[in-house]
Amino acid sequence: MNEIILQCLTKNLEGFVKKLTDTIITKKDASDLAIGVKEGTDEMGRNIMTMLMETMDEVIKNEPGRSDRYEVVHTDNPNTLLCCLGSFSYKRTYYRDKKTGEYVYLSDHQFGIKPKTKTMEDSKALALKEAVESSYRKGGLCASVTDSLSKGSIKNLIHGLVVDMPQPEIKEKKKVKILHINADEDHVAAQFWNVKGDLKQNEDGTKNNTIMPKLVYVYEGTERESPVSKRWKLVNPHYFSGLYEREHNTDLWLEVANYIDTHYDMDFLETVYLCGDGANWIKQGISWISKSQFVLDKFHLKKYIHKSVTHMGDQAEIMKQMIEDELSFEDKSAINEIYRKLIDFAESESKKEEVEKARKYIMNNWKGITIYNTRGNEITGCSAEGHVSHILSSRMSSRPLGWSKKGADNMAKLRVFAWNGGNIYDLLMYRKYKERQEERDEERDTIVKRARTRIAKSNNSNNHTLGAIETGRVNWLYEMMKGIRGTCG
Repeated sequence: MNEIILQCLTKNLEGFVKKLTDTIITKKDASDLAIGVKEGTDEMGRNIMTMLMETMDEVIKNEPGRSDRYEVVHTDNPNTLLCCLGSFSYKRTYYRDKKTGEYVYLSDHQFGIKPKTKTMEDSKALALKEAVESSYRKGGLCASVTDSLSKGSIKNLIHGLVVDMPQPEIKEKKKVKILHINADEDHVAAQFWNVKGDLKQNEDGTKNNTIMPKLVYVYEGTERESPVSKRWKLVNPHYFSGLYEREHNTDLWLEVANYIDTHYDMDFLETVYLCGDGANWIKQGISWISKSQFVLDKFHLKKYIHKSVTHMGDQAEIMKQMIEDELSFEDKSAINEIYRKLIDFAESESKKEEVEKARKYIMNNWKGITIYNTRGNEITGCSAEGHVSHILSSRMSSRPLGWSKKGADNMAKLRVFAWNGGNIYDLLMYRKYKERQEERDEERDTIVKRARTRIAKSNNSNNHTLGAIETGRVNWLYEMMKGIRGTCG
């Protein structure tokens, strides 16, 4: 392998040195020099990729026993791939499998290149990492140093990706007495439901086109960001997100329950506080999360109470305090009596409906409200609205964007994958490995493995060639810089 790289370096060294010479003569800033070095090394990197691919192809073609199963159909078939260094081209040999009749490029198989592949995983990862943060267009521009991918290509990558990786093995479960779960959803605009143009307008001219990706996160508590900071942060949070519509809501809570059971000692754990706005899909989590109790987010409670007293004028604050007092006394009948009076004072039917809606909201979430009276010191509150804003809305709904259901689902999953510390390149390689496992051919793998071993042995036998270059590297560089200095002098 060293021999191959040395040949490539020798082949490109003259042009590389000339480019650096021109850079030093015309532009003396170190930043200009750094850019010139990077451009030169990127170009050499692409040339090395070409030589490695073609050398592997030649080794496989000459591998003893290869012809017993694979016959040559064509040689020097060209192909071009996009990697992080840019696009590079190479030639390879096309074979027919005598056993199955299948046609295959064995050298491509060795390097995990599937038929019709044009973009490598390292380039896809660069594009997806940016697309998850900003936009499909910007993601495509980050695919490599020389070439880009189209918005459509990025969309297809995201739609086709399965955002799922095995969790690392947990050697010892954590012993925590209290866990917290917060849950909420974003409101994202749909481009279409099934095909473009199928969104129907309401009577007022608006479109019913809301997609609601859900966000759930588990954490152990809160702590200050630093001893002197006024800001708080979650302790060991882990996030879950996706559409999980209708019956698939159960799948979401099973994922959360499995995470808790995998990471925490359930015998030691005493209580899990599930906090949210009272939506049915959130309350369903109580049925799946062991030792859980629902807690209503105070922000939403205060919002409903405020709306129910706005028509009371100067008495609004007094009525609001009365409601809060009766909630602390856990007196349902008193609350109902207060709301009966609030309805009597309402002048319009719409206001009466609004007040009644607030009353029902309080009654339907009674346990989630009164739990603060006895467990308030253990409840951290709810930061779901802020986390939805940072994790989902900042990418999916804060700007005038439209999504398909598949795109919204996978983008939400990719966002929390990144927030959980996941590496997109690792995800792509894991999915690729899974696909290759399903397509394993032991005899074919043996042929390419022997070829790879031959190259490795050749690498060991050619180590002595490095000495000559290493011995002379300072001399040629010194002479080059000396000559340049004389030219500039």
